[in-house]
Amino acid sequence: MEPGLLKSADWPILIDIYFFLGGVAGGAFVVATIASLLDGSRYRDVVRVGYYVAFAALIPCPILLIVDLGLPARFLNMLMVAKHSLDIGMSAMTAGPFHLKPYSPMSAGVWGLMAFSACAFLCAGETWLADRRGRSSPGGLAGTSGFPLVRTIAGVIGSIFAFFLAAYPGVLLGATARPLFISAHWLGALFLAVGAATGSAAIVLVLGWLRGPGAHDALARVMRVISVALVAELVALILLIVSVKAAGSEGVDAALAQLLMGRYSVPFWLGAVFLGAVLPLLLQRSAIGARAPRMTALQATLVLVGGFLVKFVLIAAGQASPNGGVG
Repeated sequence: MEPGLLKSADWPILIDIYFFLGGVAGGAFVVATIASLLDGSRYRDVVRVGYYVAFAALIPCPILLIVDLGLPARFLNMLMVAKHSLDIGMSAMTAGPFHLKPYSPMSAGVWGLMAFSACAFLCAGETWLADRRGRSSPGGLAGTSGFPLVRTIAGVIGSIFAFFLAAYPGVLLGATARPLFISAHWLGALFLAVGAATGSAAIVLVLGWLRGPGAHDALARVMRVISVALVAELVALILLIVSVKAAGSEGVDAALAQLLMGRYSVPFWLGAVFLGAVLPLLLQRSAIGARAPRMTALQATLVLVGGFLVKFVLIAAGQASPNGGVG
């Protein structure tokens, strides 16, 4: 019998989409914040697009969670209770009707999502006000809405929650104690790298479509971020497989076989690894050319598809393991 194995619920594709969108939002938000801190004027388009993409990607997330839970009340129960009770846990932190369970990935995840959403709303709202001010003032400079400090503070604080939102699904998967995830210590790092790559790819897609003044310089720099994130993603994947294989038990080997040689091997090797990471890296030199907008869009699209497939096949293979139920 596998030590620590617990029966856990099977997650539908809605959760895969939620994990994917959360990573895109977190990655885009952090890139926008770094660009703003480095040189908000020079990288104004990266800042604008990054904050808009982060907020847009976040909008479906609570909806997906509520649909998966079945009732809106269940979502609210992870945030607040009508009356304090020891039933919510001895370690719970309470403030009036609100409660947080620091050791519960579900509770911490919901609160992290809400905190990040607030910061993303502030940054996107301040950016929108800056755009309106810039357009309505003759000779005015877009990007100076009168509240730059609000965006700076919200950006820095939000980046902390963005890292959390991108990485916490790995912790949540480990908490289910399915065979594939028992020794998957690199899941958090992998999901962080995927979030950085997909968030940057979403920014590149929008920037490539806008193609405004200075877009080429911005595209080239963001695509370098994608390259670094993809290398980190491949390294994290290798370390993940090695760490899981090192567990050396029958259940873990069977679960890993589902991913590497079984029913999910084709989407993993062909989709997540080659099309989603290796090929975009090979196309990098052509994609940053000033006259290659289609190549840029292709690379960004491949990164987004590959990022989704990484999370999809890992979750699907974990749930299809003999001792973990079939999803």
